[in-house]
Amino acid sequence: MTGTAVLSLKDVKKSYGNFELGPVDLEIEAGYVVAVVGPNGGGKSTLMGMLMNLIQPDSGELKLFGGTYPDDEVAIKRRVGYLPERPVGHDEMSAESLGEFFSRFYPKWDHRLYEDLLKRARIEPAKRFGELSTGVQRCLAFALALATGSELLLLDEPTAGVDPFGRREILEDISRFMECGDKTVVFATHVMEEVRRIADYVLFLADGEFLGLFEKDTLLEEWRIFWVDREPEGDVPGVVDVEVGSPARIVCDSLQETGQALFAQDVRIVRSGVLDLEEVLSHLMRQKQGREQSVSGRRSRV
Repeated sequence: MTGTAVLSLKDVKKSYGNFELGPVDLEIEAGYVVAVVGPNGGGKSTLMGMLMNLIQPDSGELKLFGGTYPDDEVAIKRRVGYLPERPVGHDEMSAESLGEFFSRFYPKWDHRLYEDLLKRARIEPAKRFGELSTGVQRCLAFALALATGSELLLLDEPTAGVDPFGRREILEDISRFMECGDKTVVFATHVMEEVRRIADYVLFLADGEFLGLFEKDTLLEEWRIFWVDREPEGDVPGVVDVEVGSPARIVCDSLQETGQALFAQDVRIVRSGVLDLEEVLSHLMRQKQGREQSVSGRRSRV
């Protein structure tokens, strides 16, 4: 990413008791779909809340479209469609009245799109939000976010509780949204298949720590498993894990570097395989834990 940032976070931190999110340093440009992934309680919803100014960071700088909260809040939110983890205050309102209410705040509200989304989700306009199943509530909340005509969608677990048909519809709608000019989507999810299908970048969060923003295709191309005829000697570039065996199993995050180093040691690769994103996240979390243990060890020796 090298253009103008749609959203930017610099050294952003937020604490709740023993939990701390950050520091987060992040820039996301227009034209990309970014998936925020990590274990439950890792900080995904806290990050989303800060991007909507529902949660205020303890420190750091946060900007959307170059503006800041609270000074530019109205201008920012007119350009953002938001799907919260748990919509609040909707239960007594019908789908029709929710659309009328939301349309007052968004100059580019698309009533035709909203009606189409309700029809495809089989939502009766007169039915109250609280009377709908959890999955259908998610579809309605997604319709409200998408129909705002916004440039940026912030979606917190958009398909949680949605049936397979509805999930597919939501992912296809996100893809169609991205075809309409310089649009941007940031969505939190724990469903890796959704990440594989529509994400351009993956942002990993675990236990409040920002583990990095990675290009999805690069992750899938560079992270590899090698089964080799013997363990390599010394520190091999890119190797993140070695399991002793016959053959030995090596996990690396740099396909070319590791392959060249193994060749230089005359280590024969018996076979190779790709890692899925769950495994990549698991190894990133282990690296984080290893760094923490290393720091703790150094402190104990001082």
